Amino acid sequence: MGHIVKPSDRGLANLESCPINDLEDDVNRLPEYDPETCTDGLINLSGAVNTLMGDFMATQMDDFAESYPLQNDLSTAVASFMNNYFEPAHPVQAEEVLVTNDVSSLIDLVAFNLCDPGEGILILVPTYAMFRTDLCARAGVELVKVSTADIPDQFSAAYSLQVVAKLEDSMAACRSRGVKVKAMLLCNPCNPCGRSYSSRTLLDFARFCGRHHLHLLSDEIYGMSSFESSDSALDTFSSVLAIPDDPAHGVFKENIHCMYGASKDFAAGGLRLGFLITRNDLLWKVCRRLCLFTWVTNFSTAFFTHFLSNEKAVEDYLALYRKRLRESYLGASAALRQSNIPFEPANSGMFFLIKLTKWLRYFDDFGAAGSRETKLCRYLAVTAGVYMSMGEVSPSLDNKCHPSR
Repeated sequence: MGHIVKPSDRGLANLESCPINDLEDDVNRLPEYDPETCTDGLINLSGAVNTLMGDFMATQMDDFAESYPLQNDLSTAVASFMNNYFEPAHPVQAEEVLVTNDVSSLIDLVAFNLCDPGEGILILVPTYAMFRTDLCARAGVELVKVSTADIPDQFSAAYSLQVVAKLEDSMAACRSRGVKVKAMLLCNPCNPCGRSYSSRTLLDFARFCGRHHLHLLSDEIYGMSSFESSDSALDTFSSVLAIPDDPAHGVFKENIHCMYGASKDFAAGGLRLGFLITRNDLLWKVCRRLCLFTWVTNFSTAFFTHFLSNEKAVEDYLALYRKRLRESYLGASAALRQSNIPFEPANSGMFFLIKLTKWLRYFDDFGAAGSRETKLCRYLAVTAGVYMSMGEVSPSLDNKCHPSR
């Protein structure tokens, strides 16, 4: 093997940064479940894929394809959509929207332009597992994980100051290690928790960021994936765009940034569309300089402009989607109750957390095959035919998506 020229050290370093990719590669080789042709195949519940609305969007695309008008005002359509549904404290203007090819590319782009290598971004855990790759693989950001495991409800206003205290402790620890923190990143609604942060909690986070001169970033790709829950105590979705300026506490709209896309709420991952909404002109410009690597196709731009511009179609879509999403959640949660599998109640997104703690004792911790969570996850996939995302950022939790059938 000595004749093979190796990749760069930074490329090789990424092999260790996200071992879940290796497990997913193995899982993807397993035959997929089919009720007629492969009844013992794998049921993959790990991906937050919106399978509920394909019929609706197929009709929209068929109607669009009959004329296929070329349109280039997607930023205007997105701004109008955000103003209608995200209740911004300041109306979103088209020139405040930057279009990229999906939110993963966008997070990488924003991290690159907010942080120099080795600088930190705070995230609350549990949260989206792939933030590690999005933030670190190319931008070289240090992911500063802030655990909320001992807080009863990280999303509720009743506990927001406890979460802020955890953030303050993490800031102090970073200073002692010489790590400069530049931003805080939220997943709101939160994947994998299936919950949204209260408006008061978001304001307290913004004030924390203001005190420390940090950017507040929010991945809100599931913003319209909220539904009525049987638990009335769960907060409904509120966007960071709705946070009002609060100069006395250092809160300014120019330091608050929202990221959105077409893939989750609108079941259109194939369009590869992501949107940065920022009132920070300099951040918009430096991100725009690198958009050459995140171009979107003419079809994606034209179709989604056409769709968002049809306000009646969007309204009908969201009403039907939320109805189907609620029915899916109620069915999945009822099945878990019937099987005595504990889970955390949810009202946002197409996923929620289940607790498999008592099964971990059957597996040794770490070693060549990884942690107990990894071993349990692999066992369930290979032996039981069910694959779920692990909750290693908060041990004993696993992420389950609503099954579509």
